[in-house]
Amino acid sequence: MKRFNSAFFIIVSIIMAGIAFLTFREAYARDEGKIGTGFIRNFLADMFNVMRFPTHTLLKGWSRVPLNFSLGLLVNCLLYAFILERILYFIIRPKGEEDSD
Repeated sequence: MKRFNSAFFIIVSIIMAGIAFLTFREAYARDEGKIGTGFIRNFLADMFNVMRFPTHTLLKGWSRVPLNFSLGLLVNCLLYAFILERILYFIIRPKGEEDSD
């Protein structure tokens, strides 16, 4: 991996964790019947399905324990941050650095 930007990775990981928390909170509120019909809150509740992929989809039995559920969300946030960091690297890479693969 060429020039991994760890600062960007950490910032995006924190942002993704915040989004995961918000989407989880809204999904829980909808399950409890307290969300109403607002677009933003329902959109966030629907986004929880994206935030819980892939660990909760692929490891359903493993994520039933609350600690494992939280760890799965953390792993997803780190995975999404890594993917975004790599995408950004390939879009904005330093001039003169060519593909040598």
